[in-house]
Amino acid sequence: MGLACSFAILFALTGIARADDTLVANPVYQSWAKFKPGTTVEYSTETNMMGNATSMEITQTLKEVNADKATIEVKMSLLVAGSKTEMPAATREIPVLMKPVDPAATQTSDVPETETATESVQAAGKMYSCKKTTVTSDANGMITKSITWTRDDMPGTIVKTVAETAGSGMTMSSKMILTDFEPK
Repeated sequence: MGLACSFAILFALTGIARADDTLVANPVYQSWAKFKPGTTVEYSTETNMMGNATSMEITQTLKEVNADKATIEVKMSLLVAGSKTEMPAATREIPVLMKPVDPAATQTSDVPETETATESVQAAGKMYSCKKTTVTSDANGMITKSITWTRDDMPGTIVKTVAETAGSGMTMSSKMILTDFEPK
């Protein structure tokens, strides 16, 4: 479950597509396209679900960028109950264009509350001025609050994420933070 939560955080900015064929510039592609192959970002994640803790190290490396897509290699190592497992490397292609996010597609009967601000956050040994987005939702008695700190000039845009979910006898928290950034 921790792995699933980490993937959800990792790909949080991909959005939900509309049914029409309209395409817009993909901000995740744009953030990677500013760099040369060999650029890496590393993250550390911690997930706790009902007292079960897992952590993961994620390394994303830009392999290729062209006019159509950016190709990223993703390597992960998972630590569960003191046991470390190296996951096979995976390749992720990020297209230059994407279907726009449709806010109505994500809404349930209760509309999530969203707040944005600018806030500095410490990550990878330095301070980053970031766009901070806080989303609070209540769905079927489960209250979730997620906070994401992003920068357009960071490959993948994410600097830090924190999420907490509680309700119906369940609790979960997760955190992902940038631990290293090596631009090329």
